[in-house]
Amino acid sequence: MELNHKFSVPIIENYEAEYYFSYSPKEFEARIFPPHVHDMLEFYVLIDGNVSFMVENDVYKLSPGDIIMSKPNEMHNCILNSTSLHKHLCIWFDTSCSFLFSAFLSHEYGKGNLISPSNDDKQTLLNLYQRLEDATNAENKKVQFITTLEILNIYERSINTDSLHSDIPLALTTILNDINNNFAIINSLQYIIDKYFISHSTLNRLFKQHLRTSPRMYLETKKLAYSRMLLKEGKSVLDACMLSGFSDYSNYIRLFKNRFGITPKQYRDR
Repeated sequence: MELNHKFSVPIIENYEAEYYFSYSPKEFEARIFPPHVHDMLEFYVLIDGNVSFMVENDVYKLSPGDIIMSKPNEMHNCILNSTSLHKHLCIWFDTSCSFLFSAFLSHEYGKGNLISPSNDDKQTLLNLYQRLEDATNAENKKVQFITTLEILNIYERSINTDSLHSDIPLALTTILNDINNNFAIINSLQYIIDKYFISHSTLNRLFKQHLRTSPRMYLETKKLAYSRMLLKEGKSVLDACMLSGFSDYSNYIRLFKNRFGITPKQYRDR
C-alpha cells in the first residue's frame, strides 16, 4: 500500500529581504568600520579580501566564502586588516517569521556568529548569489524568493556554534561582561577605570587592539541598541533614554539621530 506524504508550513507574510553586491575590482585601504546594529537579521558574505569581523565581544578572521550572521541589535562591524580587495555582499531579512529564522536567532549575543560552509557549499552559494543578482536585474521576484530560501537553507545547515574566534584577554573579557550586564548604570568610562584599577590609555589600547573600537563607542552602541529595542516595544522616548542609561535627554536624541539617521520618536512611530 502506498503512503501519501503531506506537509504544511505556517503562513509566510510580508517576506522581506534587502541586499547589495559590492564586487569592485579596486583595492581599499585598511580601515575599521564603526560598530553598529540593525533591526534585521544580517548576513555579511566575504567574497575576496583580508577581512575580520567583530560581533559583540569577539573578532572573527574570515576566509573567502565565509558568512557572518548578526541578529537584530547585535553589535558588529567590519575590519579591513590591510590594503586589499573587499568584494562582498550583505543580505538582510525581516525576522518576524520564526519558522524561517529561528535557527539564526537562538545563539547568545556575540557567540557562534561565523558560518563557514564546506567548499562545495561555498561554490553552490556563489552560483546562488549570481542567480540572485540576475533575478534582481530581471525584476523576477519569484526567483529572488526561491533563491534566498535556498541560500538560507545552506546557511542553516552550516551553522557551527563552536566557530573559532580570536582570543580575548581575561581582563578585557571581564570588563566586557561587566559592560554587557550593567551598561544602563555605567555613566562614564571612569566607572571601569576605578573598578578595575586600569588607566584610560591601557583601556583604550585593549579595546583598539582586540575589538578595533574604542571603549566609549562600545558603551555608547550598547546603550543605543537597547534603547532601540525599548522603542520598538512601544516605550516612550524618555523611558528609552533613561532605561538605557543616558542621563542627558537632548544628547541621547542627537546621538540616536547621528547614528541611525532618524529621531527616536520617528523610529518608534514608523
